[in-house]
Amino acid sequence: MADSASNPSSISIRSFLTDGAVARLCDEMSRLTGVPIWLRDVDGSVVVPREDGQLWAVLPSREGAARAYALVNRVAPERGDLFLAPLKTSEGSIGAIAMPADWDRDDPVGRRALERAVILLAGTATEAIESVIALRRRVEELDTLYRLSSALARAHDADAVLSIALDLALDAMRCDAGTISMIDEKTGELVHRATRGLSEAWLNDGAPLSIDGTLRTSAMQGDVICVENLWTDPRIADASRPRAEGLVSLITTGLVYQGRAAGLIRLYARAPRTFARAQQDLLRSIADHAAMVVALQRLRQLREQDQATQRQLRLAADVQRRMLPSTLPTSDRLDIAAKYAPSFHLGGDFYDIFEKGGAGKEIGIAVGDVVGKGVPAAILMSAARASLRAFAGEEWRLEEVIRKMNQAIVRDTLESEFLTLWCGVIEPKTFTLHYCAAGHDPALLFSIDSSNDVALTPLDVGGMAVGIDPEQRYEVGHVHLRPGDTLVLYTDGLSEALSFQGEAFGRHRIRSAVVELLKHNPHAPASEVIEKLFWSLRQFAGVRLSGDDITIVVLRVK
Repeated sequence: MADSASNPSSISIRSFLTDGAVARLCDEMSRLTGVPIWLRDVDGSVVVPREDGQLWAVLPSREGAARAYALVNRVAPERGDLFLAPLKTSEGSIGAIAMPADWDRDDPVGRRALERAVILLAGTATEAIESVIALRRRVEELDTLYRLSSALARAHDADAVLSIALDLALDAMRCDAGTISMIDEKTGELVHRATRGLSEAWLNDGAPLSIDGTLRTSAMQGDVICVENLWTDPRIADASRPRAEGLVSLITTGLVYQGRAAGLIRLYARAPRTFARAQQDLLRSIADHAAMVVALQRLRQLREQDQATQRQLRLAADVQRRMLPSTLPTSDRLDIAAKYAPSFHLGGDFYDIFEKGGAGKEIGIAVGDVVGKGVPAAILMSAARASLRAFAGEEWRLEEVIRKMNQAIVRDTLESEFLTLWCGVIEPKTFTLHYCAAGHDPALLFSIDSSNDVALTPLDVGGMAVGIDPEQRYEVGHVHLRPGDTLVLYTDGLSEALSFQGEAFGRHRIRSAVVELLKHNPHAPASEVIEKLFWSLRQFAGVRLSGDDITIVVLRVK
């Protein structure tokens, strides 16, 4: 079979002979009937049995026929018509069983009976040969797929995978030229990624080979399309194109992975070819293997890119965390605590607590929430914090600080980019809190009276979110802080956290958690208030927690 596998035209009865049994049977039928019968190869030579240790031999056509005549004590004529019972297989004609058409005797009934017997013998031999062909095809298919899998496992990129797949397909299908084209993700067009045996003119001609591209459409859907003769097939739009390129036959199918077409493999032969079902199945397997490996390599590249991005995000998140206050101001009259829990590596929440002019001076407090998440929100958060620090360093008039910050954000961002902000300033002598809520949830001021009742005052004076209207004017509220007061600032990641039933945590649960703690422990430190809020949130939302960043800042007046 090795000879025939390398070139379809070399198919021969000799490719399938083992012990020469068919040739021996022809000799025995000759002796029984008195009619010379011989096994004729596809090239006209004659296969004969041997008795010298060799199983069979090949004689030239006339010599082999003369031997058959000699077996029945007759002399081969110089000329004479032959009756041939062809040996036709799925790989083509491999020879025939021959006998003279004229026996030199008048016996038409016997002649017809013998002709039927010879035809039956040829059919029996062909069936046995077909079994061998099927087995060899299966072995060839498994060998091809094994070599393909081994080669693809070593391939370092998608183009190497496609090049290997095309070479193996051409070898297995015994074709002369071919291409593997992949769909460009941006344009949706097929782009050649591996080519063999085709001219630049052919490769650069993007016109469909078939009328309206019907063959390509079917192939992209996973069908195996075969065209025996591109020059005469009515489905071909312009037969002069393959004729000029010297291409006669075509077999093609799509590279499909998980039901999605990724590309197309096309193989061409320069002589008329028919492709057996086994060959079509083999091409389908090669295409499936290549499509799967290309997809997996693409996923591997995306995973590596994602890992690199995650590393960069972790570094950026570390920088972002360093922008938050590393230490909080200390005061004999204030207990301050803060906690920031981003939903991603990078977040859009921020808080800042600082003293203007050093210890004993005014204390600034800010909590902000940038619309969105991830890298864009983190960048805007950084810009907002920097602007706040810069403008707060120039003056303490809170309305002017927020106004300038608003104009800067509007100037440097898109319309969809803005943030909510709650900002306050505590005067240390009077302990008056000046504050502005710019579109942010109001800070909650909890006060405890002599009977241990807790009163709540929302601090909601302010204006629109920062970064929307450059002409926005902001109002400033004022409140006097007293010993025992608790100021709670938070972002909407806390109030809008959802339970498994889709219910929001809400401001009322924030109020209830703080009131419960203060009633139980009126002197609870600020850090304990924060832990109480997070504990209540976990009880409410379970492991789900919030899909948004959560920031909580708590000040307790001693």
